[in-house]
Amino acid sequence: MIFPADDLCPDDPRPTALYAAAAGAASANSWTSVNGWSVARVYTSLDEEYEAAQNAAGVVDAGPVVRYSVSGAGAAAFLARATTTPVAGLEPGESARGLMLDEDGMVVDIVETTRLGESLYLLSASRPHARRLQLAARGLDAIVDDITSRIAALALIGPEARDVASAAGLDASSDHLAAQGRVRGVETSVRPIHFGALSGVEIIFPHEEALTLWERIRRARAPQPVGLAALEIFRIEGGAPRPGADFVPADEAREKDERRSPAEIGLDHLAPTNSAWFNGRRALKTQARPARALVALSIDAESAAPGAAVFARKGPAGRLTSAAFSPRLKRIVAFADLAVAALGGPLEVALGGGDSRAAARVIETPESRLAAAFRAGAAPRP
Repeated sequence: MIFPADDLCPDDPRPTALYAAAAGAASANSWTSVNGWSVARVYTSLDEEYEAAQNAAGVVDAGPVVRYSVSGAGAAAFLARATTTPVAGLEPGESARGLMLDEDGMVVDIVETTRLGESLYLLSASRPHARRLQLAARGLDAIVDDITSRIAALALIGPEARDVASAAGLDASSDHLAAQGRVRGVETSVRPIHFGALSGVEIIFPHEEALTLWERIRRARAPQPVGLAALEIFRIEGGAPRPGADFVPADEAREKDERRSPAEIGLDHLAPTNSAWFNGRRALKTQARPARALVALSIDAESAAPGAAVFARKGPAGRLTSAAFSPRLKRIVAFADLAVAALGGPLEVALGGGDSRAAARVIETPESRLAAAFRAGAAPRP
């Protein structure tokens, strides 16, 4: 599952399809803006939401994720050009992750593609890409339609997510294929997802039926609503970088050295150069070995802030890009953008003012294991 970063300078945010339901459950009254949509940062308490999703099930308003329907005889060719997802190998109902790259092979966004029918696909992204997709569709029989504001989407995450979906009458039986169906007359699409290390399902349905389906799911098993703050912990624990937080998307970079390649953010397994002819592939094949690395850290501290300096034996090595306290690990987990030369040795993170520092170490995550297997040639692309 993709979830974008907060808007840095939010205007008046719009309500998602599930906003009224979310607001009714958000006693903490802590909100933020994502892609111009209102999103709860915390509903009740961070600890309660984290524990519920970790041990039972949580429900997430996934409305701010940008969605495009892609249809037509050239839909597959278009997606194979615009993204690195292995579209040709998808069977109906199957999803795959990938990247959107610029012509220099630098990362624009992390995306997911789901094949819904013979020539119908759903493209999910963390931010809008209307202009880029319009250009990529030139000369192809493909219709790209932004449907974000016309649908509602929620996710159930955690070990009991499938049970909650089933109790609400949804078909969540497959662990790799989306299922189309109706629940009390409401047309739904249910697809399996992963959010960090947590598995779950994502449900997409008509905008006007948002409150109906939310209430049906809540009455079936009462999953805990989960806000952006708890999702941030799961995301970092799972090793999933976030565009706009852990790296600057290539289309938004002011300087060339701000951009990052798939290898530099630990996602080179999502852009194999021997599988398709996607935009940026030729540049990837000639890129030099990366000098930077985005890695997950465990920090022996109870608090640390994004932007904090990271030190190696020979001095400054980089900075934290995102950080959160993990109730499960009882310490800070963070992403850090570091010089590759600093890896393999002891690391320290600056804490607040003065010379206070805390020891840190690189940790293995589900995402880093996939990347390591890919580099070793021991596993197919996820």
